[in-house]
Amino acid sequence: MFCHQCGERLATSSRFCSHCGERILQSEETTTELHESNQEENRENPNIAATIEPPEQHVEEETSREDQQKEPKQPLRKRMIKKLPILIPLMSILLIGGGVSAYYVNETTINKEVLSLQHSAENAALNGEYLKAEKELLRAQNMRPDYAVLEQNLETIARANHYTTELTSISDKIKENNFTEAEADLSTLKENITAEFDPLFDPFTELIAAKEITVTVGKIKQELAELTTVNQLADKLNTISTLSSEEATAVKDQILTKIVQLTSEQAEHYLQNKQFSDAIASVNRGLEYATNNEKLSSFKDKIEQERDAFERAEVERLEKAMEAAAKEDLQNRKAAVDMNWFEAHVDEYGDLYLSGEVTNVATKTISSITIYYTVYDLEGYYLYDSWTTVFPFSLSPGEQGSFDDVVYYLFEDVNVSVDNITWYVE
Repeated sequence: MFCHQCGERLATSSRFCSHCGERILQSEETTTELHESNQEENRENPNIAATIEPPEQHVEEETSREDQQKEPKQPLRKRMIKKLPILIPLMSILLIGGGVSAYYVNETTINKEVLSLQHSAENAALNGEYLKAEKELLRAQNMRPDYAVLEQNLETIARANHYTTELTSISDKIKENNFTEAEADLSTLKENITAEFDPLFDPFTELIAAKEITVTVGKIKQELAELTTVNQLADKLNTISTLSSEEATAVKDQILTKIVQLTSEQAEHYLQNKQFSDAIASVNRGLEYATNNEKLSSFKDKIEQERDAFERAEVERLEKAMEAAAKEDLQNRKAAVDMNWFEAHVDEYGDLYLSGEVTNVATKTISSITIYYTVYDLEGYYLYDSWTTVFPFSLSPGEQGSFDDVVYYLFEDVNVSVDNITWYVE
């Protein structure tokens, strides 16, 4: 593009000539001004005016001039004027094309910058830098206010930032051991994240899962002091064994330690009462959870040793008891009655009076005690035999009883011998 005043080459989209300072006219304005300039110059210069008048009006004059005097070359200005009808449309086309080209280049540059800012915001958001992402998107929106996607991106960033704030609040509640509220807030947040489809929210799923583990572990840890049976601890152990975190592993170890402690206490109680089967069953139950635990394994060995010793002692005790029982039975059956005293005399009427006292020296109650006796004369000849019973009818161990009897008409001094005593062991 060239200056219409001095012909100097112009820069694209220039409004003034850098050489002569002339204002550069655009499209129709340029064409109109050039036409008016031509008319003015025609009035000032008849020769130039003659060149744009119709040929029929000056044929003779022009011919005459050519005959009289021919100029070897027209001035550059006249040649340019003659070419104006061709140059003006061409210049208009160049001006319009240059403007469109400049506009296209400018718009393309803006678009590239907007896309770059959008991409930068996306990376920042994925890294959790939501404020930076928002700043980049606002810059892009300032360049392209009507770009709806930018508004959607800003809304997405705002939600992500809100969810981050929610997670921070949940973390604070966990630190305060307020697990009930933290668990409720996590449930709500999880529902909201599930409804999101943008990849930006994918990391929240993992963060929520981690917080859920922390809450579960915290609740179990909080309840641990109140659990007093192996069954209760086993239920919590099953729950926490499904969680994978360092904190979960630490609490799992605490549960196992308490299982070992309770198992040992319970087994010791059974052991003291010689309930060896229950003690071993208790230890085996603990070993189901605290596998290969040295303390429980050692305790089991102790129980088995004491059980074996007790069983050996029990055999010996039973043998001794059986021997003692046999002796006792013999005593009860052969020597259960001890004669305390016995006397017999014949009165002046020739009647024999017998009396005596016995004691139950057996270990059981005896009854129906009968005293058998024989009467001899002083030379030892048999005279008479009979029996009599002891009263009361039954005697407890250590209790005493008495007996008496009369034999009439002996009329002589005699000797009386107690031949036997019988009884029944109850």
